[in-house]
Amino acid sequence: MTLSTEREVLYVDGALQAEPLLAFLRSQGIEAHLRDSDDAGGLDPALAFVHGSAIVVAAADADRARSLLADYAAAVPEPTPELDGP
Repeated sequence: MTLSTEREVLYVDGALQAEPLLAFLRSQGIEAHLRDSDDAGGLDPALAFVHGSAIVVAAADADRARSLLADYAAAVPEPTPELDGP
């Protein structure tokens, strides 16, 4: 359940996809958590993969979190000579 003081800022496929994003938001000073989807009380864990989960932050941080996540998604690794190969 999302409280009225919280906002969903991104819907993801599951916890594995969410963990780096949660860590990134937290490193930027935004407390974020994952609201898991319904898995029928643990009886059907596969439902979590079908329905996904939401990353949730405080309502006051929602706009900044969305902006940071958009920047994160648009980021491109910088090429380095060590990784270019022969």
